[in-house]
Amino acid sequence: MRAGKEWDHADRGEWWQAYYRWLEPIIYHPGRWAIIPDSPAAPTQINDGLLNDWRFGRSKGAPVWHMDGPIERLARLCERYDRVCLGWIGDPKKEPVGCDAYHSKMDEVSKLMGNVWHPLHMLRGIAVAFQYPFIGADATTLAQNGHRYSIDMKQPDIWGELPTDQWAGRRAYADRLEGRHREKRAAFHVRAAA
Repeated sequence: MRAGKEWDHADRGEWWQAYYRWLEPIIYHPGRWAIIPDSPAAPTQINDGLLNDWRFGRSKGAPVWHMDGPIERLARLCERYDRVCLGWIGDPKKEPVGCDAYHSKMDEVSKLMGNVWHPLHMLRGIAVAFQYPFIGADATTLAQNGHRYSIDMKQPDIWGELPTDQWAGRRAYADRLEGRHREKRAAFHVRAAA
């Protein structure tokens, strides 16, 4: 949605149809799925109705449960779809993913899921990827900051040779991000056992 537009003013017909046309030739490949678009500012009933526009089936789409919504809606989405995305709604500067309010909401999710978690994907959740049993998490960190670690292909290294791998710096940054969060996996298991 564009900034400043309310959910009921969004021209979902044009935007969403373009998204569906883009998905059509690629969504049916094995293992592929896509996020089902919705309107984050809309009431739960509106977003539940918007799910009817999805035409690719339950296994190819993942609706978003915005974490300020009722936990009962998450339960309904888990019954209806093979995977569900979680979208944190806190102010990224004041309440980022991983803050106390986030963990408090995740305590509700944990209680709902019990011992066997439905496949959940955490949106913008690399920082908490290994603290809960998510099937996946994503972030824009690498895309936004990876350029800082790219290698200047025209600048010789200390031995006077030009680099041959332009992606080495970005890969190193990605490895550092993944390594830092892999260490948190042990903390999740300790928390889950408690």
